[in-house]
Amino acid sequence: MHQSTHHGSLDLPALSAGERLFIWGFRAKARSSGAVPTAADIQQVYDHFRVGDAVLSLESIIEIFACTAHTAIEVHCPTCPRMSDSEREILHAIAAAQQDRIDIARERFESWLPPVGADWALAPVRGLATIFRMAGLILPDRQVRAIDRDRTMAMKSWLVGSPTLH
Repeated sequence: MHQSTHHGSLDLPALSAGERLFIWGFRAKARSSGAVPTAADIQQVYDHFRVGDAVLSLESIIEIFACTAHTAIEVHCPTCPRMSDSEREILHAIAAAQQDRIDIARERFESWLPPVGADWALAPVRGLATIFRMAGLILPDRQVRAIDRDRTMAMKSWLVGSPTLH
C-alpha cells in the first residue's frame, strides 16, 4: 500500500459503485505493466457492469496523460482503499463530464495537461461518462478541494517505479 496524499475522508469504501469501478479501472489500466489485473480481467469486470465499451476510452485518457502531462499524477494500486488527490480530481472531472459540465472537466485536466492535451482528453472523457450514465452508473458531483499548484508544479521529476503516472 502506498502512503497517500489523503486530505479528506472520501476514500474508496465511501464511494458509489460507479465511482469505485472507474477508479479501479483507471488504476489497473495506468499500472498495466503489472501481472494482475490483466487487460482481459479489466475488460471482463467492465463487461460485467455493462460498461465494456468504456475500456477504450479509459485507455485513451491514460495514453493522453502518459504522452502530454506536464505534471505527474499520483495513482495508487488497484486494491488501495485510499484515494490520492489526483484520483479525486480526475473522478470529479469525469462526474462533471457526465453532467455535461465540460468546462469543469477541462479545467481539472489542465491541472496536469497542456491545453491541447486537455482538449484531446475531452472526447474519451465524454464517451466514458456517457457509457457509465447509460449503464445507470451515475457519478455524483462531489466538491473537491482546489489543487495546490505550487506543490504539484515542483513535482516534475519522477523515478521509475514511482507511484505516479507521467
